[in-house]
Amino acid sequence: MGLVGSQARLMMLIARKTDLEYAIQMISQRRTALAFQAQQASNNYPQQANQLRRMDRQLEIQQKNLETQHKISQTEFDGIKKITDKNVERSFKTFA
Repeated sequence: MGLVGSQARLMMLIARKTDLEYAIQMISQRRTALAFQAQQASNNYPQQANQLRRMDRQLEIQQKNLETQHKISQTEFDGIKKITDKNVERSFKTFA
């Protein structure tokens, strides 16, 4: 992969990682709100509290899935970054 291709791939991976981080943050905020709602409902409305806990478990699964995708993207980013650094180094050795 050439230098331009590597740079384009890096930019795409950065955008993907940012999107994943944002989605993880939104799920985390939603889980916090659900936990508060479940706590409020636990005394008076146990069925509603159980439903909120089930929703939290589903969000937890989604969050773990996104975290796994983020780790994969980070690993690929590190690999492409190494390739890009080697291409730059090789290019400057050619001109030196």
